[in-house]
Amino acid sequence: MNLYGMLDAEKAMAGLLYGMNPKTIVSIVGKEEINFGKAVFLNGAKTALLNGKHNNKATVDLSAYTTASKDIVLTINGVETTVTTTSVIATDVAALVADINEDVPNVTAVAGTSGDAGKIFLTSDDDAELDIELVYDGSDVTSSKVTETSQAVYAGVAVFHQNAFLTSRGVYVPTEAVNVMEKGYIWVVLANAVTPSIDSNAYVTAAGTFTTESSGNTLVGKFKSGKENGTGTEKLALVSLD
Repeated sequence: MNLYGMLDAEKAMAGLLYGMNPKTIVSIVGKEEINFGKAVFLNGAKTALLNGKHNNKATVDLSAYTTASKDIVLTINGVETTVTTTSVIATDVAALVADINEDVPNVTAVAGTSGDAGKIFLTSDDDAELDIELVYDGSDVTSSKVTETSQAVYAGVAVFHQNAFLTSRGVYVPTEAVNVMEKGYIWVVLANAVTPSIDSNAYVTAAGTFTTESSGNTLVGKFKSGKENGTGTEKLALVSLD
């Protein structure tokens, strides 16, 4: 790959620092494979870095399903759990919770109580994204009955690291210390079809890429370049992190 001062068709490299401006860089252990030039996120316990803002918690609301003899199929991370309703929602929830805790790896289920009766609270034990589908009486009701949230918090951008003299593997591997820029100028990976203008607001998506779109994203600084070529098909831009 091309290295510092030797860029050819590429105008930059993801995660490469820029200029002599003040910088704040910290090192934090990565829990997953971390790509250079992408935003990283602290897990819920604030002990390790994730490569995206994963929806690691979910609430499944079954409180309205009090009619007997209806099938509820709850699929979590590809593992299906099923109950046929008894008309006693607490009984049905308890059965699903028991099946989830026994059959779905790395997921903990808890039945809601009091004002949350009829709900199931799900947590990913390894901070990974939850993939959930809920079907009631043959109809997919996921969008109306499942609410997913994330405990992850934006931490900064993964800094380029040359792992060997001639080549780089292009990522930090799990359990490796990740250099994270909190403040300063750095080349970042753009989301698809994003063409920033200089001094436009820079937002981070849940996937760790950068965009000009504010909705659902996190404001972290300003773009200091337009779209440039990275390695391969990667598109980059220079960002000043606040």
